[in-house]
Amino acid sequence: MKRRTKSNLKTCFFIILLFSLIISAGILVNIFLNNTSKSLLNSIYVIQFNIEYNNWDISYNEIVKLKKEWKTIERVWSALIHHDEIDKISENLELLTEYIKEKDKTNSLSHLSVLKKYIEHIPEMDKLCIENIF
Repeated sequence: MKRRTKSNLKTCFFIILLFSLIISAGILVNIFLNNTSKSLLNSIYVIQFNIEYNNWDISYNEIVKLKKEWKTIERVWSALIHHDEIDKISENLELLTEYIKEKDKTNSLSHLSVLKKYIEHIPEMDKLCIENIF
């Protein structure tokens, strides 16, 4: 009887440990997505400000920095989220770069807005909550 109790305790401990690891990993992923999306959004706000005030050179320099940052983040995000979302962000970044090069304020701001929405959506979509589990 004692062997069975020890075996049950080991199994119970293992299940609790595994559950804790899964929850911890989910929390860490959520923190990472929030931090990286905030960083990307900060760059977007800087670009938006400069486009609104026709600072095209600064906007272009900022979009180049944003694209470099995105390349780093994209590798990790591709393991965590749907590739469709990543493709949409990458596509909008490329279009935005071209519109900034051409100093097209209307299209730049509209694609910037779409890009902002995609990036804001990522942490919300993968947030650890009841709605996303069921």
